[in-house]
Amino acid sequence: MVGLQHLEIRQIDDDPVLMEQSYRLRYQVYCLERGFLNAADYPDQLERDEYDSFSLHAGVITDQQQLVGTLRLVKICMEELPLFRHCTISEECKERLRQEDVRLAEVSRLCMSRECRDDQIGNSRVGLNLFRATYQTAKRNGLTHWLAAMEPSLHRLLAAVGVPFRIVGPVVDYFGPVAPYMCDIEEFDTIILSGKRPRLRTFLDGLEPQYLPHAVVA
Repeated sequence: MVGLQHLEIRQIDDDPVLMEQSYRLRYQVYCLERGFLNAADYPDQLERDEYDSFSLHAGVITDQQQLVGTLRLVKICMEELPLFRHCTISEECKERLRQEDVRLAEVSRLCMSRECRDDQIGNSRVGLNLFRATYQTAKRNGLTHWLAAMEPSLHRLLAAVGVPFRIVGPVVDYFGPVAPYMCDIEEFDTIILSGKRPRLRTFLDGLEPQYLPHAVVA
């Protein structure tokens, strides 16, 4: 079992060692464990695709510099996001996301080490830190909204924590039921600052003052 006493979150794009660990973890989860992708297409056992060059990558890292969770935020024009290979979103959502004040990214390739998933406490800690990494990476890069394609079971878990993803399109069958969801990060800020979800207050830990929600700065 990996040591999970001390976990760090950070953007890892400038760290080639952690990026390799991220691609290797993605291969393990998406190719070998879940069978979403053909392992034979990745002979180096590193799962990468054309969207990685347009993405911000973040990770959850132990104090032994072992990456135990990873995700990416894909930043390209809305119509070219990978989500649209399988999902559609409502016209109302499209109209909102096309407005000039919106800076959008798709949350993608979110996964964690099997050792963490097999341990209930480790699963909870790494999972929460993965979305803390998502939030902080978004704040540091000026994002205002997320899109994500996810299983309803994951959405229920995030809703229980307090992450306000809302369904914006029909469920489709893609290795099981998947639907598109949107999150307004300003709405998420309000939930964090309300104090109604105490665990979410940790999402602000380590975030530089210029990126904190305005109520905290004030």
